[in-house]
Amino acid sequence: MAIITFWNNGKEETGQTMSVIAMASVMAIEHNLKILVVETSFDDKTLELAYGGQDKNKAIIKSIIKDASKASIDNGIDGLIKNAYSGRLTPEIIPSYTGIVYKNRLEILYGVKNIEREISKVQYEKTRAKYKDIILNASKYYDMVIVDLDRHINDEVTQQILEMSNIIIYNTEQKIDTINAFIQLRKEQPFFARANVMLNIGKFDKHSKYNEANVIRYTGIKKDVLNVPYNTLYFEAAREEKVADLFLRARKISDSDKNALFINAVNKDVERIIYKLQELQMKM
Repeated sequence: MAIITFWNNGKEETGQTMSVIAMASVMAIEHNLKILVVETSFDDKTLELAYGGQDKNKAIIKSIIKDASKASIDNGIDGLIKNAYSGRLTPEIIPSYTGIVYKNRLEILYGVKNIEREISKVQYEKTRAKYKDIILNASKYYDMVIVDLDRHINDEVTQQILEMSNIIIYNTEQKIDTINAFIQLRKEQPFFARANVMLNIGKFDKHSKYNEANVIRYTGIKKDVLNVPYNTLYFEAAREEKVADLFLRARKISDSDKNALFINAVNKDVERIIYKLQELQMKM
């Protein structure tokens, strides 16, 4: 099935994960797809703040165990890594390690998050080598796997994931230097000039002179420019574990609502991604 990877190779804050959350939520609600979001970052809390952490009850469980130091509560990517190294990784076991957002529609495979930071770093190094196997197995079970690819993952692993992706969504700020960096990347590396690479501008401001129409003209990539506008309601919900409810309620939003611009833009992004997938499949 389809693998959609969000990525950027710069140091700037592009709002990549917030774009992943918005598009994955709408994709799951509006389309009859079973979707998995794979978090690859180390010790990042953006996804769990948005949807609610998979390990909410971990402290409670440990508190009732006499020797908490011996408690082993495997979830998220940690548990799957152990299965991968022991040769027991299969597509069917992946849902056992995910957090459910919308039943039978959207699940999250949370990344490495341990209390003991040094232990986490060691685990994260081991995790990197198995991301490809986990994503490939997930793609055999889910209709769509959306990868939030951390830019700090080493080049070899990054390249592996990008190469097996059906669509790569490169994330950038709404600034001329970062847009130029994307254009330069396409010139220097033909891999990023392929038909399956799309550009996404996070925290988008429609009043900027680098609006969608101008970016399309400037980059020359026509219909493959996405944008996720900055929206106060959304960013607040994403800090309060209320994103799932927000997008369910947004289905009834009117065009006169001040949040309609944001919702309509994300819906348009999702439709463009679906169309791009269909277009690429027809060319195979």
